[in-house]
Amino acid sequence: MTYLQNIIKIFTFLSITLFILSCNPDVKNESAIVEKITTIDSSIITANDISKIKFTEYALSKITQNKTINWQKFNELSNKIELLRTGDLSFFRDDKAILEGFIADLRNEIPESLNTQSILVRLTVIETVFLKLEGLASLKTAKKEKLLMAIKDVLLSYTNLIFQMNKKFEKESQKIEKPN
Repeated sequence: MTYLQNIIKIFTFLSITLFILSCNPDVKNESAIVEKITTIDSSIITANDISKIKFTEYALSKITQNKTINWQKFNELSNKIELLRTGDLSFFRDDKAILEGFIADLRNEIPESLNTQSILVRLTVIETVFLKLEGLASLKTAKKEKLLMAIKDVLLSYTNLIFQMNKKFEKESQKIEKPN
């Protein structure tokens, strides 16, 4: 029986050795490289991806345009939103202090005619979603779907700010006569 046991041991050893040698380490590395490239590519946001986001968008009314024309930080905000629509997340990948400074300046330079609680609340929402997007955009492991949701939140908060400003000036421009 020892002879048969030795043959089984040798056969088992040779089978395991052959199995290990048949595993090609290059194939493992190639699949890891393909997986890494797929992960990187899936987080790239394009203008086409952003254009597929569905939400109601509002434009500035003529009155609101006139009232915000000298509000430089709001005009900068509009430019940053337009860049975001192209898939450019560089503003959100820069230093967090720059983003926080921009938001503080946006709030501090608000024109007196817009310095109302409803507008300030919208600016707080913008600050929150900007910081959320900044956090996700700076992660190398961020999923494309999460980034797109954060971008949608930014676009929604911006359009809600515009809607609120339009409504404020629309209400102010109404001439309501009280009955005698």
